[in-house]
Amino acid sequence: MEQNMYPDFIIIDDNGINNNICQMVIEKSLVGSVVRTFTEPENGLEHIKYKYQLAPANNGVILLLDINMPTLNGWEVLEQFEQLPKEVQQMFKIFMLSSSVTQQDKTQAQNHPFVNGYIEKPLTIARLKSIIPDLID
Repeated sequence: MEQNMYPDFIIIDDNGINNNICQMVIEKSLVGSVVRTFTEPENGLEHIKYKYQLAPANNGVILLLDINMPTLNGWEVLEQFEQLPKEVQQMFKIFMLSSSVTQQDKTQAQNHPFVNGYIEKPLTIARLKSIIPDLID
């Protein structure tokens, strides 16, 4: 079986419609990519904790993380992510994916040590290409 050359994708967003849009954009752009979506941040964190401690992702993981969610917001998810082993943390590139256009959120994302970028919703092929240009033609 041929190994997937794409990173894994995890989307944590309480909006299921947005998760579906993200999944469709990623799967259309990167045929064969593995995409997992979670509407409850706690479930996404549990998945990350157990899956990637047991089986490292060969090509890394891209986490698209919403900021405004009712149970844990994106910043609180990042606080818990910080508690994970360094080996797990190093597999991830995290992008805040938000409908928020406030400069405060953008600045906080830019200054956060785990965040690689900020993407405004909805995810489009162009926005996906901007974060992984080497993977999309």
